[in-house]
This record gives sequence, C-alpha cells and structure tokens, in this order.
Amino acid sequence: MKKIILCTLVVVFVSTLTFLGTGCRPAAVEEEPTAEEPAAEEPAAEELVEEPTAEEPAAEEPVVVAEEDLKFIHINASDPADPFISKISVGWNEAVEKLGVDSDERFAYGDVSTMIDYTNAAIAENVDGIFVFNSLDADALHPSVEQALDNGIAFALVSSRDPVFGPEDVSFVGFDLEEQGYTSGEWLAEQLTEEGRTTDVNVGIMAEFNAPYSQMRSAGILAALDDAGITYNASEIYEVGVDLGEAVNIVQSYMLANPDTDVLLGMGSLSSPACVMVLQDLGYEPGETIWAGFDLAPEVVTGIEAGYGASNVDEVFNYGFLPAIALYLRAKYDFQVGDLPVATVMVDSTNIEGFLYWVDQGIK
Repeated sequence: MKKIILCTLVVVFVSTLTFLGTGCRPAAVEEEPTAEEPAAEEPAAEELVEEPTAEEPAAEEPVVVAEEDLKFIHINASDPADPFISKISVGWNEAVEKLGVDSDERFAYGDVSTMIDYTNAAIAENVDGIFVFNSLDADALHPSVEQALDNGIAFALVSSRDPVFGPEDVSFVGFDLEEQGYTSGEWLAEQLTEEGRTTDVNVGIMAEFNAPYSQMRSAGILAALDDAGITYNASEIYEVGVDLGEAVNIVQSYMLANPDTDVLLGMGSLSSPACVMVLQDLGYEPGETIWAGFDLAPEVVTGIEAGYGASNVDEVFNYGFLPAIALYLRAKYDFQVGDLPVATVMVDSTNIEGFLYWVDQGIK
C-alpha cells in the first residue's frame, strides 16, 4: 500500500510539471460598440470594400520558470554517444529544466574508478542530489553512496541497486534485471521449441561489460530455458566495450570461431546491435541463428524488421526523467520516493511498427 501511495504521489507531481513554463493568456477585452457616423451616400453593394483594421500587437505570454537553489549531478558509467545513454540524458535534462534545478552530467566511459571519483567529487561539492547510472559495480560504489547519505545528499540509482541501502534510503528507477532477462528467455524458448531445437543449443553471450546488469539478464534468460526443458551450452560473457565498431569486430571474431552458434545474445544497447549486424554481414539467414537483445537502437530496429529476432525494450527516457523527480522530492520536501518501476516489453517483427514512433521521439 505504501508503494502504491508513493507512486500515485509521483504521478500527480509529474503531471503537475507539465504546467511549468506556461503562463495565463489575458482574456480578450470586448470593445464597446461606437456610434456609426451617418453615411452621406450608400455605395452600391458591389462597391462595398471592407478596410482592414490595424490589429493590436498581441501581448507576449508570460513564461513561468521555476528557480530553485538546488544542484543535482548525473553521473553515468557509460558513454554519451551510446543511443541508450543519450536518451537518458534527454530525460534528465528535460526534468531539471522544468524543475529549475542547476545540474551537470559526467560520464565515466566504462571506467569504475572514474565513476567513483565523479561521485566523490559531487559529494565534496555538497550538491543536493546525485543520480548514478551504475552498470558497472554496485559494491564498489556503495561507500560513496553511504557517504552521500551521511552528508544529507539525496541519492538515486539506475541499473544496479545499492547492496545495503533499500528504497527507503536510495531511490531506484527500473526493474529486476533478472526478471527482464527471464522475459527474453521465455520468448527465446518459444522460438527454439517451435523449430525443434531443444537439446544442446549453443548460446553466445555478448555484453558491453561483464557486470551486474549483464550477469543478471543472462541468468534470467538461461533460467527461462531451464524451465522450458531446453538444454544448452552457454558461453561466458564476452565483453565488447562501448565502441560499436570494436564491438562488431569482437562479435564477428566469435562467430567466425563458432559458426554453429544457435543463439546469439546481446545484453545491452551496443552489444545488441553489434550481434545482429554481424549476422547480417556474415550472410546468416533470418532465424538461422536466433538473435535476441535489449533496447531499440536503429540497427536493432532494422534487424527486427528483417526477422532476425527480438529485443526487450523499456522507456529509456524515464531512466533520466524519474531520478530527477525523485531527487527533487527528497531534496526539497524530504519525501523519499523509493522504487519507481519502468515497463518493459518484447518487440519482434509482429509488433515493431507500433514502437517506431516512440523510438523517433527518444522515449524507447
């Protein structure tokens, strides 16, 4: 019940934000009719010409801008060039602009030490709120989270929860990553069963990093295969990094060495497009090696439309927008939001058309 009330309050607050930046247009003032001068001579109907009247210049609509004496920092473990990460930034920047909060963003480019250094620097600056997208190492970040809370700084996380502090202390935006993986695994099990490939299935797993997000997602996928009675030979998690070109090269090397791969999995927003790009580049027919990934990068959309597989998709924009809301409520009103779930869905060739608009809008 507490979570329901908290989520309801957040929805009401977010709805209220849409009114920021708008003003009230003054009501039009009716002019009193003036007495007409008697016409000396009434012209013929066809000669009547209505002279245009000079319009009063429209009063400029006042703009209401929130001004808060608050400073928030967004620290991201990854690369802003990653399409997934760029959508998070769009959500973050829209929220802080609406809230009138001073903010900054710092990117660690996949380096744990840099992520922690940025977090500690924000604590030393005594900012009011810190949001960390931590796809690297929850345990390594924990001492910094603890220090921030001791200093009275609001804290929000995405991708990895803190191993000690629960949602009553640290807001978390997202969902259980293993459950998300299980959803992908159910889709995969259905495809394999339909094709009669249920024993000794060779599975290749690619990820930007061998980190909590990829470990939990892959564990969920394999658990779903177990529950479906499918036996498999799963690879280790191959790290492909955060450069798409490099990721393609690594995946291609793997496939050339393992041409009998039945399933190729991407665990993130760069490994997923890299996998399907390689299948196409090497001349694999759709369905020859079943591909599954996450997020909707342009190459992923192309792969889905071509029938190579599916992707588990979420509302990426909200990974930036909702942490800003959570920090604001805690820093300004001492209101702890807790967990903010984000919906996910499997997208394949049967339903991709319904998602293209949202991809274009930067929401998914």
